[in-house]
Amino acid sequence: MVAGLLPATVLAVATEAAAEPAATETGESDPTVPEASAEALALAEARESGESVEVESLRGETSEVFATPEGDLEALEYLRPVWARVAGEWQPVDTELVLRDDGSVGPRAATAQLTFSGGGAGPLVELERGGRALALSWSGELPAPELSGDTAVYHDVLPDVDLRLAAQADGFSQLIVVNSAEAAADPALEELRLRLRATNVVVEVTEEGGVQALDANADTPVFEAPVPLMWDSSSGGGDTEGRVEADEDEAAAVGPPGAGESSNLGHVGAEVDNVEETLTLTPDEEVLRGEETVYPVYIDPQWHSPRSSAWTMVSRYWAGSPQWKFNGDSNAGMGYCGWATCMPQDVKRLMYRLPTSKFAGTRITSAEFVVRNVHSASCTPQNVELWRTRGISANTTWNSQNNSSFWAERMRTESFSYGYQGCAAADAEFDVRSAVQSAADNGTASLTFGLRAANESERLTWKRFSDRAHLRVLYNRVPPRIKPSQLVMEYGGACKPADRAADVRTLGQIHANNVTDPDGDQVAVEFAARWDSGDGQGNAVRWESGLSTAKRSGSAFSARLPGSVPSDVPVQWLARSYDGSAYSPWSSSGGGHACHFVHNVSVPQGPAVSSPFYPASDPSDPSDPWHRGTGHYGEFTLDAVDDDVDRYWYGLNGDPLPQNEVATTDGGPRIVDLVPERPGLHFVTAQAVDRAGNISEITSYQFRVQAGGPPRASWPLDDATGAEEAAGAVPDRWATVHGGATLGGEGAVGTALELDGDTGYLSTDGPILDTNRAFSVSAWVKLDRKPTSAAVIATQAGTHRPGFELYYSAAQDSWAFNQYRADAPDDNRTARVLAADVEVVAGEWTHLVGSYDPGGGQLRLFVNGELAGATAYSAAWNARGPVQIGAGRSDDQIRSPFPGAIDEVQIFDLYMASPTSHVARLFNKERLHTSGRPAVALLALDEAAGERRVSAGSDVLGAATRGGVEFGVPGVHGQAVRFDGTSGFGATGTAMVNTGRNFAVSAWARLDRLPDGDAVVATQTGTEKPGFELYYSGAHGRWGFNQYSDNAADATPVAVLQPDGESATAEEWVHLVGVHDSYEGTLTLYVNGEPAGSVPWETPFHANQRVQIGAGQQGGTVGSFFPGAIDDVRLFDRVLTAYEAWQLYHQAPIVRARWQLDQLEAGDAVSSPDATPFGNDLFLWGGAGVSPGFVDDASLYVDGGGGYAYVPEVPIDTSLSFTVSGFARAASPPRGAASVLSAVGQRESAFAVRWVPDGEQEGFGRWEVSLADRDQAGAVQTRVSHQRLYDVRDWRHLALVYDGFAAEARLYVDGELEELTCSDDAAESCVPGESWAPNVFPFEAGSTLHVGRSLSGGVWREAWPGAIDDVWAVQGALAPEQIRELSLGRRDAPSVVPPLAAPEE
Repeated sequence: MVAGLLPATVLAVATEAAAEPAATETGESDPTVPEASAEALALAEARESGESVEVESLRGETSEVFATPEGDLEALEYLRPVWARVAGEWQPVDTELVLRDDGSVGPRAATAQLTFSGGGAGPLVELERGGRALALSWSGELPAPELSGDTAVYHDVLPDVDLRLAAQADGFSQLIVVNSAEAAADPALEELRLRLRATNVVVEVTEEGGVQALDANADTPVFEAPVPLMWDSSSGGGDTEGRVEADEDEAAAVGPPGAGESSNLGHVGAEVDNVEETLTLTPDEEVLRGEETVYPVYIDPQWHSPRSSAWTMVSRYWAGSPQWKFNGDSNAGMGYCGWATCMPQDVKRLMYRLPTSKFAGTRITSAEFVVRNVHSASCTPQNVELWRTRGISANTTWNSQNNSSFWAERMRTESFSYGYQGCAAADAEFDVRSAVQSAADNGTASLTFGLRAANESERLTWKRFSDRAHLRVLYNRVPPRIKPSQLVMEYGGACKPADRAADVRTLGQIHANNVTDPDGDQVAVEFAARWDSGDGQGNAVRWESGLSTAKRSGSAFSARLPGSVPSDVPVQWLARSYDGSAYSPWSSSGGGHACHFVHNVSVPQGPAVSSPFYPASDPSDPSDPWHRGTGHYGEFTLDAVDDDVDRYWYGLNGDPLPQNEVATTDGGPRIVDLVPERPGLHFVTAQAVDRAGNISEITSYQFRVQAGGPPRASWPLDDATGAEEAAGAVPDRWATVHGGATLGGEGAVGTALELDGDTGYLSTDGPILDTNRAFSVSAWVKLDRKPTSAAVIATQAGTHRPGFELYYSAAQDSWAFNQYRADAPDDNRTARVLAADVEVVAGEWTHLVGSYDPGGGQLRLFVNGELAGATAYSAAWNARGPVQIGAGRSDDQIRSPFPGAIDEVQIFDLYMASPTSHVARLFNKERLHTSGRPAVALLALDEAAGERRVSAGSDVLGAATRGGVEFGVPGVHGQAVRFDGTSGFGATGTAMVNTGRNFAVSAWARLDRLPDGDAVVATQTGTEKPGFELYYSGAHGRWGFNQYSDNAADATPVAVLQPDGESATAEEWVHLVGVHDSYEGTLTLYVNGEPAGSVPWETPFHANQRVQIGAGQQGGTVGSFFPGAIDDVRLFDRVLTAYEAWQLYHQAPIVRARWQLDQLEAGDAVSSPDATPFGNDLFLWGGAGVSPGFVDDASLYVDGGGGYAYVPEVPIDTSLSFTVSGFARAASPPRGAASVLSAVGQRESAFAVRWVPDGEQEGFGRWEVSLADRDQAGAVQTRVSHQRLYDVRDWRHLALVYDGFAAEARLYVDGELEELTCSDDAAESCVPGESWAPNVFPFEAGSTLHVGRSLSGGVWREAWPGAIDDVWAVQGALAPEQIRELSLGRRDAPSVVPPLAAPEE
């Protein structure tokens, strides 16, 4: 879908957004470097630093991902939360209880919103999640608790009965401790009635006897407590020692024995009365008061928020009793506790469930299940088996697991013993790579591992394991499948399916372009071809290229087809990549296809294609250069082999098209002018057609294009309040210092560049001017000595020969200026002018000006302000290489160094014919600030000694303001300038661009009101009429761009306006771009990055007066004043392509609304304020409110039923580029699809951000967006989703980016797009996919924006049961790095679009 070139006669094609150019090792800018993912950035940093780097955007409550210096990604998936979001920041989980300012007690940092009583009559405990809350209260007043670590003890809540509450990372455990038989006799213990307050949940007793709080609408658990148990203190002394050692390793005091350690265990009856709002616990009479009871007696339950990880223990002795999450204990036994003191003597097994969904589609390098062995019966190693088991739940018991189907696969047996005298507690590790790889291949959301002793009758196998377990995985993301759109044949064109197989006469090279790796690893490519040789093996692989040399991600690769390809037989070729660890699928797999062709020697040979402007790319060349650039036309020559050819067809990044036809005679060469639409690798295709209508094979020509040059001039309009001039901004363009070149020497104007005459020179990174058009170059020079060979002062290089040279001719002992007649090897013909009558004096400053005047057919040389020579010449060509100062260049060889000093080099895009005007002023050390045009490149060479680069930007004039002008008002880029609409404007001293050539102008504008007449944003004036106007048309109420037919009083405008049905709007920022393209002969207007219209225009004139901002001028009279603010005005001396116009707009997307959701405001309706100046407040309705959040302090919750929030008017136009984002977490899993955010019309949602549950794995599902193309029945719905399964109970950052320019929708989760690759040997259940879709055209939502539901078929649906935080609505498509920044949820982040990183220099 990438379209990178536009012919002069073909309209723009939608393209993808490109990343900012990145610097290569050679210093050139490679625009095809893909946007680095968070993982790739972290891997690069890790390699450079030699230390592991966390991928912060992938951090979760139970997970971390690190990039290692070795180039791997290491994921840690923890059983229990290790991170908690507190006050908008990540903090390590810390369950130590502290007394809060309000007198309550709570943990320092936990994932659950947990509050314990500080004593008194309030609730005993409160647990909250996403607006769902559960509060339990004791029947009487509570004493102040005694705090110890994570435990609060309320002594004597009944006589000799204590109440212990222990905070856990995601819940709490409750123990009623009956300390004596006398206490147990209290009738109050026969039924323990707790007051119950439930908010947005319904509490019920499960069939098994546990308790759960179900979301009132989703009907799934928000909080759960397993079957309540009670037990006494009759645990065996042998294992008490083990528990002591285990708890000491856990750095906690020894608590009460766990339920599974007691020989006297019973169930506690539970009853919920939602009318009376009570939870009644009925203890087991025998355990509470039996003759064998050993006190204290402990009565639980424990409460948790369900999550994807879990753990349990099963006991053969208590075969029907679940021991979910170790009954609140931090460790549990495994194996046979057969010691005489073990009461009961028992066999126990452990199970741990851990999530694996993040590994979907990856290649697992290694994986270990790690669990802490805190106690062993001895230091003699014993065998422990690790199994993959079926799933577990709060109801898992010995009876439910004691079968072969539960224990699915024995994975490892390891022998170890830790946690005894002489062998300290340590982690036990089990290799589980095969299981995790299988889960990755099948998209399995979680794995459950079981631990059991290899010999369950041997008491030395007895061990205790902790709940501190995790999965450690080293993984590599598989390179994506090379798509057919990335494959090109040198002869045959773009990759073709079987029904359009190419006829190929010549077996040339095949190419794979822009081959990437998601982790930024180097990649290599392998090509293969298959055909049927008639040997009975059928259509088999007959040729393989072998792996190429590895290159960095984003590179191009090629191989030459073998001569063994047979004639007239269908052939298919394909490619795959390799990142050093894993192969991508073949390009023909999944949704791809092989590239088909037939070697047909009867088809005519294709024409040759060449270009001096954009030389052919050679992927095998490590220094394959990039050429400037976007927005600059280049000539491509098509030349047939056969002399009966009468026309050519050509194509741009695709096959030749008959409508792209160029006539020829007798197969002669013809030139087509093409402009690169965007940076990157491009290809031109061509076919020759003879007089009989025979069509040749396709020839492909690949070339590499950098980004276009910077603006000729720009005015940021960020000047301070009270300024009297809008300062011009010098564009970033630099020249590099090489060899024996030194700055800081004494100069003619300030300081100068001193050159050693051997290795010293300066060079820019690309061309500065068109050497086939009028130009001049000016410099002050001083020879240290007269060299024996030529000494070049300034030049602009071509491929083989330079476009011009200003130099000292040793052969003639004269200053000289020349242009080569051709850019060809070994062709040294020049047009040259000498200053034959001027003596060259070493050690003396001399001023030189060389000028080319194509209209007058002259080369001129001026020395010290006088015309020193001229020669006739008018056939110059355009050199596209860099400018060099102090040395020449031919065939990439540096030559003719200058020995001496050079100062104040200025390059102009105009000719100079007379010594009395511009030349005289330059000789007088003035600059062209009041007439002509300032230099397009000014190298003042005033940088300090030791600097290794110098500024080569253009000479930009400030715009002096007059009348009603106010600086410092809010703008799109920082500040802006407001004009009063009656007298205020700004003006430069002279013109800045040649309006008769290619040029473009851009600006941001905001009308305070819609004036009756025209209002000019920017113009360049002539003596009578302007060269252009970018303006508001009062007559039409629309934005426009024009030029005039002539610089005469009666001249008429030629204008392009917004189309009928569109209009300008007051009090709203708009981005405008006007482009004059002299090759196409058109004027084009872009509004907010989108093409608004184009009209033909062939005869512009050059207006040579001044640039004005905020007003027009005709016949010397200023008028058409602009009433409003203007920001960031830019002028370009080239065309801007549609892609660049789009990029300019999207450099500053507008935040139209942001809801931080930290506070509510009362009024006629409760609302959450908009943090932007647009005032799009969010109104709450029904079951909606505020809950602790992810960013800053709070979030919005909706109840999943009648609760939602809305904005009365959609703050963005959903038919244009936009971005919406926010954080979301469900309080409990919805049973069906649920929508977080939508923008609606009358019947449909233009977009909805949704979660769709997985049919098999509870709590897991896929994030998805749906977009409708119209607001009526039968609307086409485009769905874009992540294939990976996500636990909906975890916070996730979601972002929908709609790129209206490319008509592409993109879904980001946690700051990343997804491209899931299934290797060729992956399981059938693996479904490849990518989280973006082309050809998407959502309608403009004209009704409301909703949080917590969506509209479909005129019916409100998909209520969201949970929390939403930090919602943004942006007009414009944010870049990947901006989405990644938003996904970090930084506290106190400003309500502005995150800035893009500056490109490397």
